[in-house]
Amino acid sequence: MDAAELSSFRLAERAPWLGRAREQMALAIGAGRLPHALLLQGQAGLGKAALADWIARLALCELPGEGPCGSCTSCRLHAAGTHPDLRRVEVAADKKQIAVEDIRELIASLTLKSYRGRRKVAIIDPADAMNASGANALLKTLEEPSGDALLILTVARPERLPATVASRCQRIKIAAPERDAALAWLAALDAATDWAGPLALASGAPVAALSLAAAGAQDLEREMLELPGQLARPEADVVGLAERCQQRLPAERLRWIENWVTERIRRGLLAPAPDHSPGNTGLPAAARRRHIQGLYEILDDARAAQAALKGSANVTLLFERLFARLARELEAVRAGRARG
Repeated sequence: MDAAELSSFRLAERAPWLGRAREQMALAIGAGRLPHALLLQGQAGLGKAALADWIARLALCELPGEGPCGSCTSCRLHAAGTHPDLRRVEVAADKKQIAVEDIRELIASLTLKSYRGRRKVAIIDPADAMNASGANALLKTLEEPSGDALLILTVARPERLPATVASRCQRIKIAAPERDAALAWLAALDAATDWAGPLALASGAPVAALSLAAAGAQDLEREMLELPGQLARPEADVVGLAERCQQRLPAERLRWIENWVTERIRRGLLAPAPDHSPGNTGLPAAARRRHIQGLYEILDDARAAQAALKGSANVTLLFERLFARLARELEAVRAGRARG
């Protein structure tokens, strides 16, 4: 398998961490127990959209088995992207939400008879991008499903999806593979790439790691590892660092900072005594408590910056504020060690 295949449903066929979901769906369709709505839930970058596409193809297949047959008319129409009984709703390129009009059009299409005389399938990806009006419109369809229609929703942040919508779907939770398994899978695709950095930036999600590598993020992990040291300098160039970070992969950089701060908090909480072991801050107990509190506040800032990044925020200013606070905290650590 090469990376080109990963844009299609074939990713779902060959990703080991999606195997359980595949088996569950194949059994349900074989037994005639397919629910009217599915909610594919898991962190971003695990291939939920590909799995939704695979399930849709299996549900529409005229000779379904452990997977879509690939040769029937429905499978060929699906492969060509022209199946008349399959609809997809996504966020438009110039929008930040799924418009309620798109949901209403999808609902209207589900009330029509199947062109192929089987079932109709609709995919909403990601469902947590629906606004309140769209979710309310969809709720009516979930409460009174149309015939053999199947709705497939994907979500990375289930807390953003109204509970009334989620509760009317059968949930399929997708977990990230273990790090070694993910690295082995990625290496099988491209043995020449060092996948450790992209996978770390992707928070362990292999499909996201592929996208990051394609965007040239192989060296980003090494670059970000230098950031704490640069901010710890007495006259750190906060503005310059902020400008550089906003230019390329700002969301991934913010996620790296979140992960770095989280790990530092963990080490601080586990540190048994004021020493200079690798798992310790080297601070006296009282100073360590203050440092951990400061880190929690920075963690909140990093998460708020990630949320603001999805809007119309000034990205450079987001990084400036975050880096200034982190620089002050690192200076406080130096001062605490000196006093200790």
